[in-house]
Amino acid sequence: MKTNAESLARKSMEAGAKGQAKMESMAAKRRGHALLHDLGAALYTEQRLGGDAQASRRLMALLDQHAGEHGLDTSPDVPDPSIGAAASGTSSPPPVG
Repeated sequence: MKTNAESLARKSMEAGAKGQAKMESMAAKRRGHALLHDLGAALYTEQRLGGDAQASRRLMALLDQHAGEHGLDTSPDVPDPSIGAAASGTSSPPPVG
């Protein structure tokens, strides 16, 4: 009985550690996405609205640090609209601005 209880306790602790690692991984992924979003907004503001380049440089440094520690998923969340347009035979919408 004692070995069964010890085995169950060990398995429970291992499962808890795996769950904690998964939660930390998800939090790091969310942070990376947030940094990419903020960098995109800063670059847009800088290049289209005459914003300060300092914000973009600061965010780039934070993103570099995050990527070095956790990696970074840079796959697009929004598909390229020209791919769908080419497949459907329609033209892409006119550029904004």
